[in-house]
Amino acid sequence: MADYHSPTVVQPDIPVAAMTPLERRLLCELFEHEGNDQAVYFFASDNVADTAWIATAELVELLDQDTGMVSRIADVVRAEIAKGDLGEDEFELDFSMIGYDLIFQDIVRRSPDLDHVQIIAAWTCTKMRPDGFGGMATVITADNVHSMSTASYVEEVLGRLGEPPPST
Repeated sequence: MADYHSPTVVQPDIPVAAMTPLERRLLCELFEHEGNDQAVYFFASDNVADTAWIATAELVELLDQDTGMVSRIADVVRAEIAKGDLGEDEFELDFSMIGYDLIFQDIVRRSPDLDHVQIIAAWTCTKMRPDGFGGMATVITADNVHSMSTASYVEEVLGRLGEPPPST
């Protein structure tokens, strides 16, 4: 059986003052992290989590700590809570459907110290499979989210050279 991995780094460190308490808590659930009360470095040694499990009471408390900052993830969480059963001990947020890029984009929009966030991921596999290697780079600005995988890069270059795309 092959194991797929996607080590990931987020740069630069994210200023704590630019994150709402909810955003910081969610990002810390999805990514490994190091930092202090000034800034946090987010990364994933193996894979970025695609699900955040947070105690329902804590989630409601984090929403109540509204700092007045515009946060689209707070709107998403409120909508998910409205659909779910608040009697549950833990609440599940599926980031494979939501995406964490909107959190980083809101942070960039609010932070005078950030003009972008970049996320670099490597794709590796424990077996030499053609679909198990490569990577991706994402640049998030206040207005856009741009991503490109290594496979997309190869296809783009071959297109410029007039070559057919590689078969997979």
